[in-house]
Amino acid sequence: AMNIAQLINSNTASSLASSQTSTQATTGTGTVSHALKRVDARIQSQLDTTGAQLSSFGKLKSAVSDAQLAAHALSAFTSTASTADIKAAASRFVAAYNTALTTAKSTASLPGTATAQSSSAGRFSRDLSRTLSTNTATLDALKKMGIKPQADGTLTLDTAKFDAAQKADPANVRATLAKIGQWVDKAATTELATGSGVSDAMASLSQRSAALKAQQSAMSSLVQSMTTAQNTANSSYGLSAYNSRY
Repeated sequence: AMNIAQLINSNTASSLASSQTSTQATTGTGTVSHALKRVDARIQSQLDTTGAQLSSFGKLKSAVSDAQLAAHALSAFTSTASTADIKAAASRFVAAYNTALTTAKSTASLPGTATAQSSSAGRFSRDLSRTLSTNTATLDALKKMGIKPQADGTLTLDTAKFDAAQKADPANVRATLAKIGQWVDKAATTELATGSGVSDAMASLSQRSAALKAQQSAMSSLVQSMTTAQNTANSSYGLSAYNSRY
């Protein structure tokens, strides 16, 4: 099946071939074809932009889910947990936290993103950062055990400091990680909840994509209808010309 531009080109070529003696018909056909192509290009551009936004929010949803799981794991350790397991969980958490934060920021700044959707992604990145910055005592405890926020909000893990902290006071390490895990888990849960955050943005973008595809389909039907009507008119013109000549 031909796309809209191909249908327009086919219709225009047919019109020009059958209307060589009619300057007015040729001009009219060209004007309509040009207008339809512009509308088609606009719809396709909006579809491409919406598709990119949906992809970005899909990545954000995955990143938030990973951060939620990593955060939840920090609250599950007992006094019998090994230092190796706790260190591995802390490392996974830092990586997942950083991915969620950077993905939220890039999604918020994506060109063409609607204001409400951009605000949603930006709000989550700020909420995530605030889970660490709002409690000075917990932030200081994190720094002492080697987990330090950078200027862009992402975290670094100094494994040597973490090992020393676990050796000096393993109970405090577990308690600090559990607090941070609970806060990040809560922020992620809110973001993923139906009707808010990333889920709401994806639903809105999906509706927009469906509406644009419907417009594109309607455009295609219109062009096909015009092509059929033009071909019929061209056939009548040819028959009339034949009858008048012979």
